[in-house]
Amino acid sequence: MSLVWYGEVDSPWGEKGSCQGDNCGKLSADGVGVETKNAYAELKVPNSDWKVRAGIQGYGFGKYESFVTNDDMNGVSFAGNVGMATLTGGWFKWEENDRDSADDVDFYMLSAELHPSEVFHYGLTGAQISNSSQAALNGTAARTDDNYFGAYADFTYNKMAYSGSVLYKKSSGRDSDATDGDTYMLNLYAQRHWGNASLKIHGIYIPADDSSNGADRFAANQSGWELNSSNLQIFGTDYYYNNGSQGAKSVYDAAYQGYGLMGLIVSGDQELSNDYYLKYGTGYFRAADDAPDSAAQANGSTLGTEVAAQLGKKFAGVYDISLRGSYGFMGDFYGDDPEDTYKVVVASPRYGRRLVALH
Repeated sequence: MSLVWYGEVDSPWGEKGSCQGDNCGKLSADGVGVETKNAYAELKVPNSDWKVRAGIQGYGFGKYESFVTNDDMNGVSFAGNVGMATLTGGWFKWEENDRDSADDVDFYMLSAELHPSEVFHYGLTGAQISNSSQAALNGTAARTDDNYFGAYADFTYNKMAYSGSVLYKKSSGRDSDATDGDTYMLNLYAQRHWGNASLKIHGIYIPADDSSNGADRFAANQSGWELNSSNLQIFGTDYYYNNGSQGAKSVYDAAYQGYGLMGLIVSGDQELSNDYYLKYGTGYFRAADDAPDSAAQANGSTLGTEVAAQLGKKFAGVYDISLRGSYGFMGDFYGDDPEDTYKVVVASPRYGRRLVALH
């Protein structure tokens, strides 16, 4: 059995941080600024490969670009093998409300991954967000169930890796049909490795919301970690972000507003001599279709194109310093002549200290 506590000293320079009224990172920076991120107990079942974890832990849809949820949450999870399948799952309490009433928000998830061979594996996922609260997450008072069904597969051949995933969402209102709807998301990848370098191509598609109630979207619980694996910082989530400026504009401005999303991303990593490294990425994004009745009409369909790069150096294998920047060529989705966006960060990613310029 093991006990884990994972914390964060949240005192960004010149800002309040998480002090709830104290200074933390401002002048007289001695407020209470220590956060608990994870705190759980894990039991490894004797004479087996099963383990059970209870407490605050990270969990979510990592196989599906972290849409729906990928966050710290209170609950119980498990993992173990049954034959050739690896099973993982859990139950988590997102909101309790009255302890004597069925007015909670619960999250359930179960996944099975199979490995038929060394070069091919696939998995199936089922999950539900059961929302019985009167202050529903999607802004309505209806009782809702959001059900998710996903499948993914990975195949490796001759230094090439091919993978894909599809995630389907079906929403139903148990008190009315005002929140009924369904949608899906498709991700396809191709990645090439050689020496100390890799190159990845990623395509994503989410259809537009054709309902008037916003149920045909993945935005019931925005994880803040979507599209984090492609080295982008503006249209994708900045992987190293801390205390804001994390990006993901393609998700929040288009997919979560009902416009849907289409994107093509090319990214790569390169290890250089003397412990230097280079990461880069570029992506093109556009809305899948016109806005639904419940969203404001956009000017056009093209969200824009982003070009990003990061150059860093590792020291002693445990610390690195990097300079990364990104430029977003904003499309007609944001108006007739939108102003471009750029971001520059000087950082030590392992520890989160950074100086940021965002325009």
